[in-house]
Amino acid sequence: MTTVEPPPPGLRPAGVLVPLRTVAGEVSVVLARRTERVPHHKGQVCFPGGSRDPGDRDLLATALRETEEELGIRPADVELLGSMEPVPTVTGFYIQPFVAKIPDGARFLLNEFEMAEVFDAPLSLFSDFSRYRAAETTFLGKPYMVYFLDYGRLTIWGATARILHTLGELALRLPLKAIGQEI
Repeated sequence: MTTVEPPPPGLRPAGVLVPLRTVAGEVSVVLARRTERVPHHKGQVCFPGGSRDPGDRDLLATALRETEEELGIRPADVELLGSMEPVPTVTGFYIQPFVAKIPDGARFLLNEFEMAEVFDAPLSLFSDFSRYRAAETTFLGKPYMVYFLDYGRLTIWGATARILHTLGELALRLPLKAIGQEI
């Protein structure tokens, strides 16, 4: 986990929540799929979150506000576990992910304009690096890996897959208690 960094010039700050909960005795990551009506990332698998609004105290406040707006999870029901390395995107965002525990029995109230569906995926899936495909490009003057991962009928890619890849690496290095085994 890391501290929150300011975005490079030209990138819009954004915050996302990486929600974890226990499903059938296993740590699960809550993901969503965006609708085709939203302006950015139509139909893509994502985490709840978005661009920082002027009224947001910080990017954690952004992630919590967006999680409530998109999935109906109240900030009071979220337990912050830590932050991850920020992810710059070729679409002009600088995403700050926050890993958090949500209630195991959380019920979702989807924003019908923004979210088409929400689903759980086992955390262990994202530590199986043989499941990822990658394409290397250059971004911000440095080599940049774009990850792709199939999950059922969906392909998770871009910033979401990059965050999940990093989360998978963390899951291998940290004790499960630290990332929510006792959620």
